Amino acid sequence: MSDRASVRDVAAAAGVSVGSVSRVLNASGYASPALRQRVLQAVEQLGYEPDFTARHLRTGRSRTIGYLLPNIANPALAAHLSEVERLTQAAGYSLLVGSSERPARDRELVAFFENRRLEGLIASPSFEYPDPAESPFSKTALPVVVVERDLGDAFDSVLMDHAGGLRQAMHYLLTLGHRRIALFVSGANLAPGREKLRGYREALAAAGLPFDPGLVFMPESWLESSRDCMARLLERPAPPTALIALGTQMLSGALHVVRGKGLEVPRDFSIVGIGTTETLELMYPPATALRYDYHRSAQVAVQLIMDRIARAAGPPRRVILDWDLVIGGSCGPAPGR
Repeated sequence: MSDRASVRDVAAAAGVSVGSVSRVLNASGYASPALRQRVLQAVEQLGYEPDFTARHLRTGRSRTIGYLLPNIANPALAAHLSEVERLTQAAGYSLLVGSSERPARDRELVAFFENRRLEGLIASPSFEYPDPAESPFSKTALPVVVVERDLGDAFDSVLMDHAGGLRQAMHYLLTLGHRRIALFVSGANLAPGREKLRGYREALAAAGLPFDPGLVFMPESWLESSRDCMARLLERPAPPTALIALGTQMLSGALHVVRGKGLEVPRDFSIVGIGTTETLELMYPPATALRYDYHRSAQVAVQLIMDRIARAAGPPRRVILDWDLVIGGSCGPAPGR
């Protein structure tokens, strides 16, 4: 046997015809469950890998989707990427990933995806274009689904209701008597950050409380530490008694300072984290959290791109998903209430 197993090798190992193997691997035509199982077992046994270049030349289809995203170290983005990859593989597609943190790189990646004859693109860029019509996503012929960005109304998009989530978290803290609530989130230059700030301000207004910009920390990068900001806030004559923060260095840095000051969570200080369950589950006491449902977001994004690849007609669709407020043990009544 050669180093690289062939379709004929798979057919011989499974005891079926080459045509049967082709039907199973290309999801073309009917294959019984028993036949499919035999073929897939032979594929795994032989370590067979399809020749995607040959298949592309034969069918004119790459069966590959691109995913453009910012820093992959972001735990929420990494979780979303993992779920998108799982779902695309289940649909018989491969996923080609590229990271970008500047517009020039966006253009390079879109061109790269086009040259590789990809069939669609899921995009969560680090930059929102002032004129969406000038973005590389508007200029490509590839179907595009935008995740968690405001790139205009020309694309299918999947968004979380960030303003609604923040109103929900603020309402919970306000009912516990907190009136000085800090907000640590990144990306005032991106829709998720802007929408979180809007929800925060709306909740304050609904409660008849003034907006204090000094309680808000919104750096461009989620990687930036919040320790200095938290330390300054706790030195104020009227320091915050609660914090809503991204479950990254922003939350961990702030929590380090809070505990360094001898404050106990939740007796002296309350915390609501924002992110995935995986990023917050190790906190003690267990964090009250705005939970990002990356499973649902990925499911919707993949379904939208598959629909467009299948040439579904109709105007762009915008799907807005809710946050879940999961009550843990990190929030208590405001001190002195």
